[in-house]
Amino acid sequence: MTAGTWLIPARPLAAQAHALRAAAAFIEHAGIAGLSLTIDEHSISIQVPERLAEADARTAAVALLAAAAGGHASAAGRWVTADGELAGHPVHIFTPLADTP
Repeated sequence: MTAGTWLIPARPLAAQAHALRAAAAFIEHAGIAGLSLTIDEHSISIQVPERLAEADARTAAVALLAAAAGGHASAAGRWVTADGELAGHPVHIFTPLADTP
């Protein structure tokens, strides 16, 4: 496998490392510091935490990240969420819709 390849390795640990590298490049390119990442054998989750900014700025960050991952942000209940793809891995991006009192 060469760098930049969209094929996901068959071995679970290699696939997880591949997802981590893809997520690292993605958030570096997006230029948003302080995101919370969770990477497991099935997907990448990116949270825009409340501590980073006000609700409107977090919502804009989710929309920006969603567009870059080929998805669209939408609000449902208390959350702004989006689903997309990074280097062949499903990605879920989310933030609380309102600041916690």
